[in-house]
Amino acid sequence: MPKPDFQQTIAKFALDGAQTKELISAGHLVVPHLDQVLEYFYSFAKSDQEASSYFKTDGSLEHARSAQKRHWELLLNGEFSDDYFKSAKTIGRVHFRIQLPFDLYLAGYARATSYIQEMLSKQYGATYTPMARAKMLRLLGALNRAFAMDTFQVIDAYFDAQSEEQETAFRYISEGIQRMSERDLTQPIPCSQESDFPARYDPVRSSFNTLMGSMGDVIGTIQASAKNQHNTAGEISAAASDLSGRTETQAATLEETAAAVEEITASMKQSSEATTETSSLAKTAQEIAEEGMDVALNAVQKMNEISSSSEQISQIISVIDDIAFQTNLLALNAGVEAARAGEAGRGFAVVASEVRALAQRAAVSAKEIKDLINVSTDHVEDGVNLVNSAGDVLERIVGHVKRVTELSSEVAASAHEQFTGLSEINTGVSHMDSVTQQNAAMVEQTTAATVSLRQDTQVLAELVETFQVSSQDQPMAQVHQFEAQAGSDGLLTEQDTFVA
Repeated sequence: MPKPDFQQTIAKFALDGAQTKELISAGHLVVPHLDQVLEYFYSFAKSDQEASSYFKTDGSLEHARSAQKRHWELLLNGEFSDDYFKSAKTIGRVHFRIQLPFDLYLAGYARATSYIQEMLSKQYGATYTPMARAKMLRLLGALNRAFAMDTFQVIDAYFDAQSEEQETAFRYISEGIQRMSERDLTQPIPCSQESDFPARYDPVRSSFNTLMGSMGDVIGTIQASAKNQHNTAGEISAAASDLSGRTETQAATLEETAAAVEEITASMKQSSEATTETSSLAKTAQEIAEEGMDVALNAVQKMNEISSSSEQISQIISVIDDIAFQTNLLALNAGVEAARAGEAGRGFAVVASEVRALAQRAAVSAKEIKDLINVSTDHVEDGVNLVNSAGDVLERIVGHVKRVTELSSEVAASAHEQFTGLSEINTGVSHMDSVTQQNAAMVEQTTAATVSLRQDTQVLAELVETFQVSSQDQPMAQVHQFEAQAGSDGLLTEQDTFVA
């Protein structure tokens, strides 16, 4: 008894009930001639270039012919047993496996059924009465419906096999996509030789595995890069932290240096001003010393003049001394003469005595003046010597003061240059201090950025680590062509190819 779904199909093709008896009667007429019908059919298969390509050997053709005969016998006995539906399913699956074109299958089937009708008409048509002819038409109708249902069963099995193959392929692809969505990139879709994946969808499998392998390579590279980036970010962060500390220390030191240089600059400015003032005073002292030297020279000249005058006075005193001496002699002679004169010369003796006294006093005074002049001359000579010595000293002092003035000028110029250079250094240090402060701020920002970068790389590393990638270096297995296994799930082998 056919299954309920098969029973519905039988009913749709009007092959149940009384029609079953008509099919059985038709079968009794056709089955004895099946060899003739199959001979006609396979002669067409061998003559057609496309059809003959499905028969590699005479043995495969004979095997297909035998299977087809058994199948039609199951169809025409009217029982519609499980063996028949299983046979129809096998034929449909074999047609799908070898990808037999529908036009070739339907053309061969149409030729066979037409040949059966033509054969029966020729064999029994001339002897039929009208009633017998009507019965024959009913039998031919039952045959047409039976062959049509058989065609439907084979095609339905063909599409079932196609649907199963698609479902199998989609199942593998869906499972692969599911694994990829779960970030598992380690399990490619196996080839048909390693699983039941249909070889017909091998390009899709190959593309999927290539995509998975490419993604695995990318994710693996990203993982390695993320690890390296994380390590590098850690090193940069540590270096930036150290640099930040050193920059802060450098900024503090440079700030102190800037303050010290500023103090030195101020001190150097005062020193420059003092040196300039000293140079001015030295120049003034040189001028005064030169004036003192001029005065000393004038004093020496005056001393020389006084010495000359003293010599003249000394000469005059000598004359006066001579006059006093002569006067004293004259007074003495006058006294002698007055004494000789006696009383008459007494008054003249007194005068002579007074003149003598005056001459003696004049001589004494002249002697004292001469002595004083001699002492004064000595003093003048000493003064001249001292003034000459003072002049020499003043000349040396002027030379030294001049040299001091020159050195003071050089020191002043050098101090001014030092002040200018130190001012520039102070400006540069101040600029460096400003730049260092900016660098310190930048280093702090860089440190914060590297910390953020390290956190981001950590997040990236943790994210890509969630992917499972293959650690194998060799590429994923490529697709292998489908090879049917002999006798699998009750289907015919590839030798059972083109079956009507």
